[in-house]
Amino acid sequence: MIGKLPKGWEIKKLNEVIVDIIDYRGKTPKKLGGTWSESGIIALSAMNVKQGQLVKLEKAKFVNNSLYQKWMKSEVTKGDILMTSEAPLGETYLVPDNRKICLSQRLFCIRANSSIILPRFLFYFFNMPISRRQIDLRATGTTVLGIRQPDLRELPIITPSLPTQRKITAVLSAYDDLIKNNIRRIKILEDMAQALYREWFVHFRFPGHENVPMVESPLGSIPQGWKIKQIKEFVDDYIGGGWGKEKKNSKYTVPAYVIRGTDIAHVRHIKTDTCPLRFHTQSNFKSRQLEVDDIVMEISGGGKDWGVGRSVLVTPQMLQAFEEPVICASFCKRLTLNSKIYSPLIFMMYLQEAYTNKDLEQYELRSTGIRNFQFKTFLERGWIPVAPPSIQKQFVVKAQSLIDSIQNIGVRNANLRQTRDLLLPKLISGKIDVSEIDVDTNGMPRTTITH
Repeated sequence: MIGKLPKGWEIKKLNEVIVDIIDYRGKTPKKLGGTWSESGIIALSAMNVKQGQLVKLEKAKFVNNSLYQKWMKSEVTKGDILMTSEAPLGETYLVPDNRKICLSQRLFCIRANSSIILPRFLFYFFNMPISRRQIDLRATGTTVLGIRQPDLRELPIITPSLPTQRKITAVLSAYDDLIKNNIRRIKILEDMAQALYREWFVHFRFPGHENVPMVESPLGSIPQGWKIKQIKEFVDDYIGGGWGKEKKNSKYTVPAYVIRGTDIAHVRHIKTDTCPLRFHTQSNFKSRQLEVDDIVMEISGGGKDWGVGRSVLVTPQMLQAFEEPVICASFCKRLTLNSKIYSPLIFMMYLQEAYTNKDLEQYELRSTGIRNFQFKTFLERGWIPVAPPSIQKQFVVKAQSLIDSIQNIGVRNANLRQTRDLLLPKLISGKIDVSEIDVDTNGMPRTTITH
């Protein structure tokens, strides 16, 4: 139930505040007799919309312009809201520009009537917990919950005046803009760190390299004093992860978050809310609890267009971001390195480079769409040049400052998201009065907002 609203605010049905809903829920462009293309206009489905973003674009399909023209009777435009109709239900994405998008299965496109409700305000409204509950209440289905267009149109929508909507969206957008700017900064710092790795350990242009002769090795020319080592020589220990149980019982008593392959890109930036909290047996947890300088490596999963082998280094910032201990999932492995031989940070960057260059694909086995990583083969047949400890230490000093900056920005983003998510329902429902808030041109309030 939506509580008491400020004077002048109304509750309208979604049908009253929109222009149209473009609905291709149970259909696919291929039903017109066309075929998917290798490139062209992207065809989005429910799997591509998650937490306000487009995801898994590497798995998206494409259509040519001819099939697009036949299929899309009404084009997606800037300000439209894409909403998943099932599997999962109620995920949304605000279209930021007039790019061509082909709609496919399990996806609505909702077009707001901007004379009544701002598209961004409606987008934020959909992301309130109470809105999610209202959508779930209207869902039907036995195995998969989904919502029909007529039922979606009955959804109650809080509708303040347009000036009030502008203030609310300006405040919330300011947080989103800061988060996006921080994500761009993280990308730049990551590129810098990886470029530094390539300079030192791929091209061997480390400080003082001019005075170090190159010598032949089984991997080609390497600097004198470097050694070629099997990966198993410095991976001291490894163990598969666990999955545990969703609910606590007499056997599964230990709470711990679980990092899956799909979570790795997020936790690298200290975004931990995708990792589920599960319950584990004491024995499984004890041998799998992650510690600083462990490496989590995905060894099963992948897809048609991307492989396994994603990995992440466990850092103090990462562990501090979780409210409980952490393990990795059963489709991953926990690696513990002998840091006296090889720095975990440098090996982490080696893995990232090898994943990006698809060098890890030589260790994959593929069956029924799943890729499995031949981990023992990787340990035994994987050979890499290892720098002397003095060079490793110099590199870690330089690279660690970049990694720390990345993760500190990730922590700031986590705080921004938390603040935004606390403000969102209070602003949208009118529990925070915005009438006296002075918003500058960048959307940030000049006056204090009391949570």
